[in-house]
Amino acid sequence: MKFQPLKTLLFSTALFTTSACGTVVKLVDPTEPYRAYAGTKYDVEMARRWGLPILDLPLSFLLDTALLPYVWSQSE
Repeated sequence: MKFQPLKTLLFSTALFTTSACGTVVKLVDPTEPYRAYAGTKYDVEMARRWGLPILDLPLSFLLDTALLPYVWSQSE
């Protein structure tokens, strides 16, 4: 039981570093404007190539949904 806080810290760090990274990649990409669900589309594309980003897909979907007001404000 002594190592429980360490396990929790490691798990939280791993979860945080992999959370919605497709959305973050597309959001900070200066070459094109951010579009609705761009991170989710990016994760699907990467999952087809590598397979692993499929784990990130639900988190990118949630963050993309939260960013919809930002996308709508940029389109006007």
